[in-house]
Amino acid sequence: MEKHKIFIILVLGLLFCATSCSCSCSESSPSLTVSPDLVQRFINTYQSNKSLDELPTNCQFSTSKGRRRYQEDRFLCDLDLKILFHGFQKGKLIKLGLVAVFDGHIGEEASDMVSKIFLPKFRINILNSNHPKYYNPLNNLIEPDTSNFNIIEEINYMEVLKESLVSTIMDVDVEFSKEAVTKDLYSGTTAVVALLVDDHILVANVGDSKALLCSVNHENEGGLLHQQLTRDHNALIHEERSRIEAAGGHIFDWKVPLVMGHFPMTRAIGDVPLKRYGIIAEPEVTGWKAVSANDSFLVVASDGIFESLTPKDVCNLLAGDDGGDKTAADFIVQRAYEKGSSDNLSVVVVPLR
Repeated sequence: MEKHKIFIILVLGLLFCATSCSCSCSESSPSLTVSPDLVQRFINTYQSNKSLDELPTNCQFSTSKGRRRYQEDRFLCDLDLKILFHGFQKGKLIKLGLVAVFDGHIGEEASDMVSKIFLPKFRINILNSNHPKYYNPLNNLIEPDTSNFNIIEEINYMEVLKESLVSTIMDVDVEFSKEAVTKDLYSGTTAVVALLVDDHILVANVGDSKALLCSVNHENEGGLLHQQLTRDHNALIHEERSRIEAAGGHIFDWKVPLVMGHFPMTRAIGDVPLKRYGIIAEPEVTGWKAVSANDSFLVVASDGIFESLTPKDVCNLLAGDDGGDKTAADFIVQRAYEKGSSDNLSVVVVPLR
């Protein structure tokens, strides 16, 4: 058991140094290379026993290009992630659910890249954020000093998860923006990401995709109450419009207000040409919300669903669930299409009870 503890600390230390250059990276310092096999062995053994590239299948989801010629939506969903937090005396293995929808525009490049790199970057940010400050692996590569391990103050892992989620969204924006400049890409994507831990939910949102809760309505047995956990980032919000205009951008008030006559979102990942006009990728984050006994479903969806359905409609569909052999997610996509949505359609439904 002691050997396992030493192995965990050693690998985490190496990961921390290699990814964040926190261990005195300089031109005169010897290069430190972490073996990909060692990293993968660590992840497989102590975290999820799944390849990072494996698409999880433990979520209820549905996606369709709808009436569009191309599918630009992407999603992530895994309700059984396992993250090792080592700022504890004996370590702490946290079970984490992550649900995300990325609604791409002006091409699929942004949503596709972000969906592929999001989870690995999120894991690395968590490892970096909860690394024990007393341990320098460069000094003890053979026999790490763990004598102070049991007096480390226990970390607030909920706060680490929140900070790591925000950092990851900003990181993937930087990564894609570099790619966009190199390859002359104009695409961008919204992002709505929900974390589920210890019967709590936290949501980070960039753009106009949505997350909502559907809860038991004791006053009306025929439907579910809806609570939107995100707000759309557009020029209808005063502070969003003010930021765009302060940066020299213009809002064209047509059927919906459009930034530079381009699109309604005032926040997005990518969209490099519009960054100079106040478009930002900084997410708006809810606090951790306790899941109550009445909360029945978490829904995360692209804006195409809400082009023809209201959040109340979605929750009522889940309450009725008369889609026959279809899943609830398939039923929502089908109904949004039948009611006239012209956009790509993607939804993830997570039963909470």
